[in-house]
Amino acid sequence: MMRVLEFVDTHAPYLRETATLQDAVDKLDLYKATTLPVVDEDGIVVGLITERHLLNALYAEWLTAAQQVPLPHLDPFRQYALARKDSPITQWMTPAPPVISEHAPIEEAVALMLQHELDTLPVQGEGKLIGTIRLVDCCQAILETAESG
Repeated sequence: MMRVLEFVDTHAPYLRETATLQDAVDKLDLYKATTLPVVDEDGIVVGLITERHLLNALYAEWLTAAQQVPLPHLDPFRQYALARKDSPITQWMTPAPPVISEHAPIEEAVALMLQHELDTLPVQGEGKLIGTIRLVDCCQAILETAESG
């Protein structure tokens, strides 16, 4: 049985609770990630922030206006995003997100991601964040199992 531990990215980026929306945008962009775990000072996962959260936070007014036709220009709405960029991610993150144990089977990781509509899950060992596992990592696990089977 393949375990999460075999496919966890232990160098995956994360944010502290004190991070801002701007910090989240910068880190997601730098690492080409779509989801970041948010951890407290003890390394315990307290939230998740996704690209979708950031879009909803920074462009809420534009998204509301975009329900009208034609599609509005972003420029008039930039002021709202700039006004919010320094707000804490704790206002926008998903609190108490699903986490998976490093010893769990890959199937459990896939099931949790599907259930919560996520593409990345925080992985914990001894109660603390040790990295993340992505859906693509699980696909890799399935393919490697098929090759060796």
